[in-house]
Amino acid sequence: MNNVMNRKSTKMVAAAGLALTLAFTTVGAGTINADAAQTTKYVAKPQMVTAKSDVKVRAGESTKSKVLGILKKGEKVYFVKDDYGWSKVTYKGKTGYVGTRYLNIPGKQVDSKKAPVKKVTPAKASTKTVTPTKKTTSKAQASKTVTAKTAVNVRASQSKTSKVLGVLKKGEKVTVVKESRGWSQVTYKGKTGYVVTQFLNTK
Repeated sequence: MNNVMNRKSTKMVAAAGLALTLAFTTVGAGTINADAAQTTKYVAKPQMVTAKSDVKVRAGESTKSKVLGILKKGEKVYFVKDDYGWSKVTYKGKTGYVGTRYLNIPGKQVDSKKAPVKKVTPAKASTKTVTPTKKTTSKAQASKTVTAKTAVNVRASQSKTSKVLGVLKKGEKVTVVKESRGWSQVTYKGKTGYVVTQFLNTK
């Protein structure tokens, strides 16, 4: 009976030891193989960096790409740049890629989900002096005194059928305010009237 118990205990201890061995083996393998991309990147200048743990150097940014070699913990390698989880390095004269999380890289992390904010440079105010455009306005004709060439009717508007306000005699003086379309606007006995321009000495 004791022999049976001893055999069972031995088997349990052996099984436990095997499980621990497998666990450590899996952790060790994971340290080398785990180099998946991250959601952040490092902004750092090209420089020599060291490996935090053993990690594979691959030919491309993929866990399926060719393995160029293995960096040992503490081993130095030349870091070129980081691309969201993968660091481009120079390894034994070749370009390789290593999981960024396994390298000691002094630098600033940037969240990949946030789009880079572009600086908007405010437009400079124009220093040119804008000269206001002068409106071209027609100057009112200066009033002048003229004489009638012959007897002519002074009418209430610019029409030969409009009311007659009076009659200018030949040589009689009258003040012309302005001329428009063959008619002269005049001041006649304190009223505004209109006379056909051709019957006045306007020059």
